[in-house]
Amino acid sequence: MRLLLHLRALGPCDDGPGAGLARFVLQLLARGWRSDLPGGGDTVYSFSNLFPPGEVRPGDERRLLIASPNPELIRALARQLRHERDPLRVRGMAYRIERHETFSVRVDRPGLRLVTATPVLLRVPSPGGHGLVHWTPPLGAEAFVDALNRDLVRRYNGYHAARLGEGLRVIADGTLLRVTRSGRTPSSYWELGTGRLAAPARRVLAFAIDAGFGERVRQGFGFVNVARAEEAERKDM
Repeated sequence: MRLLLHLRALGPCDDGPGAGLARFVLQLLARGWRSDLPGGGDTVYSFSNLFPPGEVRPGDERRLLIASPNPELIRALARQLRHERDPLRVRGMAYRIERHETFSVRVDRPGLRLVTATPVLLRVPSPGGHGLVHWTPPLGAEAFVDALNRDLVRRYNGYHAARLGEGLRVIADGTLLRVTRSGRTPSSYWELGTGRLAAPARRVLAFAIDAGFGERVRQGFGFVNVARAEEAERKDM
């Protein structure tokens, strides 16, 4: 499930200790999500950058998406937002939360195209056979897709205490959009495709769409969107 926040830029602000998207989401969780609830300790979630991108002036509108495979976590955050009065502070600008809504993304259609909206950090087998390295060119797209499929299944199994084989194919192909870095660590943006998925693969994809792809998703990496609007169906909850 996903939570869409509609924001209004208020004006410049100082980026203090509580600023930033990762800190904002973490503070919402701390105030709105009780770890003593069933499943409450499992805080698997991901979040987007503010969008649309570009220069921001006071009065401009922006949006933010927070996603989790646990719908109760998203509902808890939505309840917390009804009482949230503190502005969101990101990159020197303060934003007022004007409204929010929840919806789900459909993944039951064949041939989905996915776009990574924030960069993906993913480890792949080293070409020399010595452990794992973060993917970066000249390693090819096939190495990325193979490692991503294994990682998606591994994380799904860990979350659901399942035993799906790591050879399960969820992502069929990938096109590199661009390479970037987080400090010295390489990351990358992709367009990814699925074929006609069997039920187990659809379950893994439904989990991964909201859990995020790759590493450090709770720090803002690996947020994924369905590329074509007609493939997503919003449902007010």
